[in-house]
Amino acid sequence: MCNTVKKDQSQMSQASQKRILVVGGGIQGTTAALHLLTKGYKVTLLSDKFAKRHPTDETLIVSQVAGALWEWPPAVCGRSHTHEKSVNKAKKWCLDSYLAFMMLSKSKPAKDTGIHMRESCFYFTEKLEDSEVDYQKMKEMSQLPGFRHTTDLIEENGIDLKSGVKDAFSVTAPLIDTDIYMQWIYKQCKKRGCEFVTEKITGTILDNQDALLKKYKADLIINSTGLAARELADDKNVYPIRGAVMHVPNDGSLFPKVTKAMCIGSNVPLDNGTFIFVIPRGDNKCVLGGMVESERFNTNIDKTYKLVRQFMKNNKIFYPPLRNMTEEDGKLVVGLRPARIGSIRLEFDDSSDKLLHNYGHGGSGWTLSWGCAYEIGKIIDAKFRPDLKNHIYNSFDASIYVNSLFPVL
Repeated sequence: MCNTVKKDQSQMSQASQKRILVVGGGIQGTTAALHLLTKGYKVTLLSDKFAKRHPTDETLIVSQVAGALWEWPPAVCGRSHTHEKSVNKAKKWCLDSYLAFMMLSKSKPAKDTGIHMRESCFYFTEKLEDSEVDYQKMKEMSQLPGFRHTTDLIEENGIDLKSGVKDAFSVTAPLIDTDIYMQWIYKQCKKRGCEFVTEKITGTILDNQDALLKKYKADLIINSTGLAARELADDKNVYPIRGAVMHVPNDGSLFPKVTKAMCIGSNVPLDNGTFIFVIPRGDNKCVLGGMVESERFNTNIDKTYKLVRQFMKNNKIFYPPLRNMTEEDGKLVVGLRPARIGSIRLEFDDSSDKLLHNYGHGGSGWTLSWGCAYEIGKIIDAKFRPDLKNHIYNSFDASIYVNSLFPVL
């Protein structure tokens, strides 16, 4: 036992001598930063913009725009990942994130973290048995807490049959208030000694690598820059998927308070179009969505935009209580999902073993956040702590890690 303790202390000492520069202040970069800090690494977190607790349209970052409903791949909002290899990796990562969010919700109040474990109902416009993809997805999700497969969910939740729904299932899943969570995770990073730097990098990270490593006394760089990786990694496979959601009061004044997520999980467009979701956020807000538009590089749309009008109309058909609200009751929030042709890139740069890329998560940044962080930790441990035995990635290790970590946060 004594030898084991000494070995663990030696391994932590190896980590504490290394500094990691994480570029990107969104959910992916910040989660990786916190995980590495808990493993004993020193971390500097660099971004041109960090999330504000009460953001304006100008200060909003894309991680705050997200619906932040945990989803099993291929997800409604993250459906840019359709390649089998990418989807299979994402399933491991999203399970780790589920366990992390679940344990965190049990150990700290939602008012501090923004995490609520709530019933999430997925509706379909054909019987699930008639859709191989949707039926398989349901089977895989059937092991999650709160699983139910029944058409009773249509009547129970007051869904209008005019929306075309014919089947449904539900699970208990994390729903996250992005503004609160981002402040919580920043706080955890700061408590562990993370240095925050606001800076914009010009040119590629690879071209700036030596200067960045020297300036921040770092041993390795993680590129978690989302859509900016198109320029910062010179990766033209990275492209934006413009999305928009409507924030509306969920205090009972416009419609009965929504307490569960409801969305249509079939016929979701990959490139251009609308889909339906109604997601409670925190205690007094509801998020309505949504839309996808590939290769749109600006956020200059308003409530009169055709796809916004379309998804609002469809939501009101789907969930009749929303018909009481008017256009003036909602606030439109627009963002660009950082997608990538092919798959997420989580690997070292072809030209450098000091630059680890982690981008291209599309609309699944929240769902995959902790899983990707664990993967990053494994890769970095293999590089800097070669004597550590447990380099093999095991998605179920997450529950042990989370259970031991989060009660003390």
